[in-house]
Amino acid sequence: MKRVFWVFFPLIFAQTISAQQSNPLISKADSASQMRWVDSVFNSLSLRERIAQLFMVAAYSNKDDSHVMEISQLVSKQGIGGLIFFQGGPVRQARQTNYYQSLAKVPLLIGIDAEWGLGMRLDSTISYPRQMALGATNDTLLTYQMAADIAHQLKRMGIHINFAPVIDINSNPLNPVIGSRAFGQDMEMVTRHGMAYTKGLQENGILACAKHFPGHGDTYDDSHLTLPLVPHSTNRIDSIELYPFKKLFAAGVASVMVAHLKIPSLEPDTLLPASLSPRIVGQKLFGELGFNGLAFTDAMNMKGVAGYYNPVDANIRSLMAGNDILLFPSEIENTIKKVEQLIKSEQIPEELINIKCKKVLMAKYLVGLNKYRPINVDRLYNDLNSPYSQVLRRKIIRNAITVIHNANNILPLRGLDTLRIAYIEIGESKGDAFREQLELYTAVHTFSINPEAEQAEYDTLLTNLEPYNLIIVGYHTIESKPAKGFGVSQQSSNFLFDLSFRKKVILNLFGNPYSISRFANPLAFAAIIVSYDNSTDSQNLTAQTIFGGIPFSGRLSVTASDLFSINTGYASNQRIRLGYSIPEELGIWSEQLSEVDSLAMEIIRTGAAPGMQILAAKDGVVFYNKAFGKPTYVSEFSNDIRMLYDIASVTKVAATLPSIMNLYNRGVLSFDSKLGQFIDLKNFPDKSKLLLGDILRHQSGLQAWIPFYMNTLTSLEPNIPLWTETFSQTHPYKFNGKRYASRFAYPSPKFYRTDSISNFPNNVAYRIYSLASINDSIYRWINQSPISDAGKYRYSDLGFLYLQKVIETVEQKRLDKVVEPLYSKLGMNYTCFNPLLRFDTERIAPTEHDPVFRKQLIWGHVHDPAAAMLGGVAGHAGLFANANDLAKLMQLYLNDGEYGGERFFAPSTVKSFANPATTNGNRRAYGFDKPNASGSSPAGTMASPESFGHTGFTGTMVWADPQNGLVFIFLSNRVHPDAENTKLSALNYRTRIHDVFYRAIQSISKPSGQ
Repeated sequence: MKRVFWVFFPLIFAQTISAQQSNPLISKADSASQMRWVDSVFNSLSLRERIAQLFMVAAYSNKDDSHVMEISQLVSKQGIGGLIFFQGGPVRQARQTNYYQSLAKVPLLIGIDAEWGLGMRLDSTISYPRQMALGATNDTLLTYQMAADIAHQLKRMGIHINFAPVIDINSNPLNPVIGSRAFGQDMEMVTRHGMAYTKGLQENGILACAKHFPGHGDTYDDSHLTLPLVPHSTNRIDSIELYPFKKLFAAGVASVMVAHLKIPSLEPDTLLPASLSPRIVGQKLFGELGFNGLAFTDAMNMKGVAGYYNPVDANIRSLMAGNDILLFPSEIENTIKKVEQLIKSEQIPEELINIKCKKVLMAKYLVGLNKYRPINVDRLYNDLNSPYSQVLRRKIIRNAITVIHNANNILPLRGLDTLRIAYIEIGESKGDAFREQLELYTAVHTFSINPEAEQAEYDTLLTNLEPYNLIIVGYHTIESKPAKGFGVSQQSSNFLFDLSFRKKVILNLFGNPYSISRFANPLAFAAIIVSYDNSTDSQNLTAQTIFGGIPFSGRLSVTASDLFSINTGYASNQRIRLGYSIPEELGIWSEQLSEVDSLAMEIIRTGAAPGMQILAAKDGVVFYNKAFGKPTYVSEFSNDIRMLYDIASVTKVAATLPSIMNLYNRGVLSFDSKLGQFIDLKNFPDKSKLLLGDILRHQSGLQAWIPFYMNTLTSLEPNIPLWTETFSQTHPYKFNGKRYASRFAYPSPKFYRTDSISNFPNNVAYRIYSLASINDSIYRWINQSPISDAGKYRYSDLGFLYLQKVIETVEQKRLDKVVEPLYSKLGMNYTCFNPLLRFDTERIAPTEHDPVFRKQLIWGHVHDPAAAMLGGVAGHAGLFANANDLAKLMQLYLNDGEYGGERFFAPSTVKSFANPATTNGNRRAYGFDKPNASGSSPAGTMASPESFGHTGFTGTMVWADPQNGLVFIFLSNRVHPDAENTKLSALNYRTRIHDVFYRAIQSISKPSGQ
C-alpha cells in the first residue's frame, strides 16, 4: 500500500493544486469572502474532521429509526461531510435533513440522483422524461428549462448537488445500465444537451455532476453488479467517450463522477477500476484534462468495486487515486482512523487531505451553506408539484413522441366513420390513461393481455379482433434491460407479427426504442410510435398524437435497429381535432377555475341540479372537462364525463341545424325558401308561405308551443277536467308554468299501448308506446295553429318540427339517420336519439318524475313530451349527448365547417348562420341563439357579439365564441325530479360559470419559471 501511494502521490498532488481550467468552485460574486469562510472553518477542524468531510453517506427517509440513529451518529460523532439521499418521501426527507443538519458541526452537503427529477428517488414528486426523450426533442432549451426547474425543487428540499447529467455516449443498445438515461449516441448532441442541463442546474444554484467518467456508454455489463469492460483504444476514448466531458469541463461543470470501469487502454491493472486508478483520476482527469472541480466516486457499494476490494482498502485507494468525495461508502469510522494513521506515519501527505477538504468547503460556500437555513416544510408538496413543472413535463413529452413509421401517412387518423377500432392493452391495467384518451376521440373496444400470456389466449384474442379494421396496440410493459428482451415477450412479438399481416396495426411503444428490435418485420405495421415511458402524460399525449389533437416532431436520438437509425422521425404540424391539456398549458391558472368547481358544488347543494358536466376549450384545446354530482340526489355512484344527458333544445343546433346547413351548403334551400316548397301545405297557405329563415330565427309567427300530449290524455273521473288554471287537491301538478293537471289524468288507450305492436311502434317511455299515426296528428295540430305577430321574435319549438319535416322529406330518411354520418365522422359516438338502444341506464342521467303524462321517472327516454310521442326523434328535442361530443360539434362550427381533416360546410355557410347581416331587433341568428346586449342573456355577460350557441330546458347549454376561440358546454338534469325547479336559471348558474371561463382566458399569461 505504502509503495503505491508514494508512487502516485507527487502526480496526484500536482494535479490537485495546478489548473488548466478555471476553477468552477470559486464564487464569482465574492471569492474573497468565500476563502475567508473556507479558511475559518478549515482551521476549526481537526485532522480527523477534515478527513470526514470527504465522505457522503447514503441516507433514506423511508427507513426506520435505527437507520436515522445510524446516520445521526455518523454526523455527530464522525463529522461526515455530506449525505446522498435515496428512496423516501419529500416531507420526511426534509425533516430528516433539518435534523441531521442540526447535528453537524459543519453544514452537510446534501446530494441526490435526480437525473429526471426528484421522482427518481422520492414519492409524491415530479418525474420528468428521461434523458433519451430529451434527446428526441432536439431542443436544448427544454433540457435547460427542465434542469432549472429541477434545481428549484432541489433547493426547496435543501439539496445542493444533483448527480446529473449523464453524458455517456449511448452507442451500445445492449448496455444494461445507461440506455434511456443518456441523451443519445451522437457526441455533439449529447454535449449540447449536457451543457444545457449543467447550466440549468448551476445557474439556479445547484451543483451539476457530469457522469460517468470516462464513459460508460459502450459496455455490456452493469457496474452495480460487476466490473464492466470498456475495450476501446486511448484514441477512441479521447475522441468520443471523453468529448462531452472535455466540453463540460471547459464550460465550468462543478463536479464529475468517476465510474467503476475496467479500461485496459488507460489502466493496465485490469482489476483496478477507473474510480481507484491514479492514472485515470489523477493523471487523466486532473492532469491531462485539467479538471478543477470536485471528483466523486460512483457509489462505493457497487459490485464494480465492492466485489474486488474490502471497504476500507477501496475507500483509501479512491482517495489516493484523486477523488475528492466518496459516495455511499461503508466502514467510515475505520477508514477515517486508517487514513489518519497513514498520515501520521507519513504514508499519505496531510496536504492532500487538506486540499480536498478545502475543495469540499468551497463547494459548501458556493451553495450557500455559509448561511444555512432549515427547510420550511409548509406547502412543500405544492411547491414541488407546481403547474409550471407539469406544463414543462407535458411539453417535453409532446415534443419527444417519435413516429418512426407512418405508412401512407396514416397518422393522424382520418375518416373515423370508416374505422372500427380495437385497442390492445399489452400489460393489463397499465394503459388506462391511454384508453381513456382514445375514447375521447371515438369508439374504441379494449382488449387486455399480459405479454407472457399463453398462446391459447393470444389465439382467442386474434379471433376476437376479426370485426375490427384498425388495431391500436399499446405496449405498456417495455423495460430498459436488454437481457429481458426490453420487456417484449416472444409470444407477443409473434402475435403482432401475425396480426400485422391481417389488419392495419398502430404499434405504440411506451418505453425504450431499442425494443423495436424485438419485432419481426416491423415495417408491416401501419405506424410505429415511440413514447419513451408509460406515464399518464405519455399515454394521454400519445393518444392525442394518433388522432391529430397535437402535432408530432420527435426524432430518434439513437439507432434503435437496422431499420430505424438515429434521427428517424416523421413530423406533422396538423392539429385536426380537439386537443386536451391542463389549464396552465394555455396560460390559464387552475386557481382561477376553482370558482367553477365551487359553483358546481353550490348547484348541487342548493338543489338546482343533482349533477352536471362542464367543459371549456380554448383555440381547439380542452382545458376543463369535469363531471360533478350524481345522476340523482340519492344515487350510489357518481357522474363521470361519459354520462349521457338529455340535451333538450340543444338538439336544434346539434341535429336539426347541421342538417339544414348541409342542405343550404348543397344549394337545396336558402333562408328565403318557403316551407311549402318542401312540405305539402296547400290547405294551410299561412304555413306554406313561411320562410325558412324566419323559422330558424323564431320570427315566423308560429306559436311558442302546443301541449300535444294533453290532447291524448283521458281521465279516470270523466267529470273532472284534465287541467285548470288553479291549484287544488284534484289538480296538484303544475305544468307549462301556469296550469295544473288532474291527478286522474292518464294516457288514453286510443293513442297508447303498454307493448310495442305494429300500430304502436313509438317508444314514449317504459311500457308506453304511441300510435303510429301520432306523427300526423301532431303536424295537423301545428298546421291548424294560428300565426300571430309575424316578423317579431317569439321562441317556438313548432318551427323546428317543421324543419325536421323538411330535412326528412329531402333526405328521404328519419332525422336520426340523417345525422348519424356526421356524428360518426366527428367521433361523436355518445350522441344519439333513443340512447337505451345503445346504452344502459347507468350511463344516462334521468330527468323528471312525470306525474301527468307518463306517470314515471323518465330515465333514458326523452323528457320533452312531443319528442317522446314521436318515438324519441324530433327536430326540437330528443338528442342525448355528453359534453365532450358536443365540444367537437361546436369546434366544427368555430373552425368554419372543418374538423378531423374533413370539410363539412363552406366557411361562408357557418358565418351566414351564426352571424346574420341584419338583425331587425331580433338577437337570434339562423338556428343559433345570440347574446343579449341588454337585459337577461342566454350567455355570459362577457360573451362577444359574434358568439353563438343554444340552451336547453333540461339545464343544458352550448356556446362558441369566434372572437375568443372559447367553447363552453354545460349539461345537467336540473329537471330531476321536478321540471318546475327553476333554480338553475333563476340564479344564473350557467352564465356565471360561462363568465368565469371568460375571465380566465382574458387573463392568459404564458407560464414562466419559478
